[in-house]
Amino acid sequence: MKIHDLSSVILCLLVFVSLCAAIYFPHQGHRTVDSQIMLQSASRTDNKSVRFNSVESEFDYQLKYEWEDFNRNNFSVSFSLSKNDLKEAEDEFGYYPDELQRYVDRNLIPLRREMIIHLKKITQKLIKKSKYSEYFSIAEDDSNSFNLRLTAPPSMQSQIRAEFKRITSEIARQQRPYDKKIERESKVQKNDFLHKKGLRYIGDKIGVNYGLLVKINQERVKPVFQNLLKESNGLNFQQFLSFLLSYIQEIRYGIPPLQENGKYIMGFWVPPKVLINNFGDCDSKGVTFSSLWINFKKYPILLIRIPNHLFIGLAVPSFSEGGVTINGLRYTLCEVTGPGKLPPGMITPYSQLYLEGRNYSYELIR
Repeated sequence: MKIHDLSSVILCLLVFVSLCAAIYFPHQGHRTVDSQIMLQSASRTDNKSVRFNSVESEFDYQLKYEWEDFNRNNFSVSFSLSKNDLKEAEDEFGYYPDELQRYVDRNLIPLRREMIIHLKKITQKLIKKSKYSEYFSIAEDDSNSFNLRLTAPPSMQSQIRAEFKRITSEIARQQRPYDKKIERESKVQKNDFLHKKGLRYIGDKIGVNYGLLVKINQERVKPVFQNLLKESNGLNFQQFLSFLLSYIQEIRYGIPPLQENGKYIMGFWVPPKVLINNFGDCDSKGVTFSSLWINFKKYPILLIRIPNHLFIGLAVPSFSEGGVTINGLRYTLCEVTGPGKLPPGMITPYSQLYLEGRNYSYELIR
């Protein structure tokens, strides 16, 4: 009988996939811009030749967005994002399954060794008490396992096999509590590893830790936001929220892959990548919006999840009679994907259906 750790790792993946659509405006032209944010509002025109433009340099990406807000005013925003910030954001998010397994195995070594030492002592006692002890022996393959061996003449095999079965059954009984302990500790170690990678368990599945990613990407988008805010003089609070929301809605809708180069990213792109690629789904864009917004005001934010979709709630003065109240605070609801342009306070019929049916969950970010 081989004595070893019977625990196993099951990796289940949870991907948030948005059903929302968005309008795609192809980018044309070429323009080099500086690293400052420039915001300008102009009357609506019919010239939509340039909606998004990206210029890559050695150290950064220089980006330009043009879009219309909910009142059909034109805006233009240009900014730079460093390649280093993008690399750091991508490196710290997502996981390789073999890396996860190595981390768990490494941190379970002490507990597994404790189990083997205990089981070996129990086995030695059982052999010593057996009237057939001379036919049993222990062979150690390594520090993490050992074998119970049986050697007996043919004439005694039936009696000794019964004794062998009794001993191995007792060893298995002694091992079961350790298996449960190892299983619990394995879950703790997986949680610890996933947290460091911007992930977490949602039930028994692995999902994106949205709140954590909002906070750790806040500083990366802060320079962008500060310059944007500086250039937005003349916009009041509600106008600024509408401006920022319409900008995020302008970003092309699309579902990131489940994995890239063998690394699981759970169908999610980090905020710098969303901005640089002008691409993301509802949860990628929701985290991007929230990472920008918390540099502006420290109002609580809700990331509201319904089947196949995510939208935002902001604890700000209501823009409409709608909204949701959580723990005494009224939240203005915002769709980061649309479809199309939906101003603060308006959500899609799909979102409204689940909201009214109370079939949603949320994550609070303060």
